[in-house]
Amino acid sequence: MIYPIVIVSFCVCSAWGEGLFLVLQTSTICYLVFYYDNKALAGIAFLVVYAAALYVFLSGMVPMNILWSFQSSNIAIIIGSKVLQAWANYSNGSTGQLSVITFFLLFLGSIARIFTSIQETGDALIILIYMITTTFNGVIFAQLIYYWNVPIAKAKSE
Repeated sequence: MIYPIVIVSFCVCSAWGEGLFLVLQTSTICYLVFYYDNKALAGIAFLVVYAAALYVFLSGMVPMNILWSFQSSNIAIIIGSKVLQAWANYSNGSTGQLSVITFFLLFLGSIARIFTSIQETGDALIILIYMITTTFNGVIFAQLIYYWNVPIAKAKSE
């Protein structure tokens, strides 16, 4: 019975396994957004286009330098989204309805992902992305702790 162990060690507990679950999770969430907006056909169209794009990117048809460019553009997206959230928290004097446990787990998960990326890939770009993600998740988590007892209404009135 070594086959289940090999499958688990290769797929579920590796970067490939994590990527597979992220693809499934992302596509499901995107479809549900369309579905609950009464646009189920658009959701199905999204899934078809998403699957086709994945096939093209994973099949080797796209040169590695193009894939690298897409991956490196992720840095700007991460920084932009996290800075906007941190600025909104600072401007409001509150973190609103952000979940402490969610950001705590994001922070710990991104720390762990740095080390697994070093062990599994050694890819400097991916490691850099996770280091940046960890830093900004840490900033937002620190804001959650700092603004812990600040009521939303009081923060807006100040």
